[in-house]
Amino acid sequence: MSSYRAGAAYIFTLFHPKVLKKAAVFIGVVLKDFFFLQYGRRLRLSKIPIINVDNVLDDAVPFKPEKIDTYLDFVNLWIRPLVFLSKRLKHGAVPYYCEFIELITKCYEQAGEFYRFRMSTTKRPKGKTNIQMAFVRLVDPHYLCVPSLHVSIMALVITYYKKAFAQAGLTEQEQDAYNKELYESAIEIAETVLYVKQHSVNCIAAALYMMCFILKDQFTIQDAVDFINNMFQTNTDISEKDKKAINEHINDLFEELLLEGANEYEWITPLKRWIIRYYEENGENC
Repeated sequence: MSSYRAGAAYIFTLFHPKVLKKAAVFIGVVLKDFFFLQYGRRLRLSKIPIINVDNVLDDAVPFKPEKIDTYLDFVNLWIRPLVFLSKRLKHGAVPYYCEFIELITKCYEQAGEFYRFRMSTTKRPKGKTNIQMAFVRLVDPHYLCVPSLHVSIMALVITYYKKAFAQAGLTEQEQDAYNKELYESAIEIAETVLYVKQHSVNCIAAALYMMCFILKDQFTIQDAVDFINNMFQTNTDISEKDKKAINEHINDLFEELLLEGANEYEWITPLKRWIIRYYEENGENC
């Protein structure tokens, strides 16, 4: 899958009106619910409270700016399978383009609903870094941490393409190989949100909780737990004790949100209560 170039998807999109229309809506939502929302707050055009959501466990993961390339690959990761499908199915790939873009648009819309209630941030290390890391810090005000869209989109990738590959008629051998590749890449990208200090362990739990509702009956509670339990398993730069603590914290917060959400009409309500409690207990408002 890594051999497919993401640029081909943009060409494909331009020549298919249905896909182009969906893509235009998606770009509009990203601008409105991600970029404009943050910059509006930075320029003091809005007064949405910003809460620091750092956790002591975040420090157990070393700061590694060299992982920024992997962190930024999250866009290409969801685009490359579309390129693969367009080469395999030609015009038959159009429904997959449209459906995936609709789902990722929903991720940004749902997360945006929470961001308008409370924004959140984490402390980013000072000192030497690299060009890519400096660029991210320059263009990203860093106010939209909970829930992590990086992690949310990784959950979407592994869930959606597993279904799409089966529907597209790939052999079982092909499905196994491509799903394994995407899953491992998704886990690696999700891990980088802590390595490059763009998110906290809290942001991961919130993201997977949100995806259980956006992808209801597709991304299950067990899928989320498996995702959490597979993070950092082979990493040698974190102690086994810290790995266990990180795993337990993310699982506990995920479970807490699920249990509270069982009696609510909207997934967002328990997360709203959690971030208010977090502020009251930790007292950091930016």
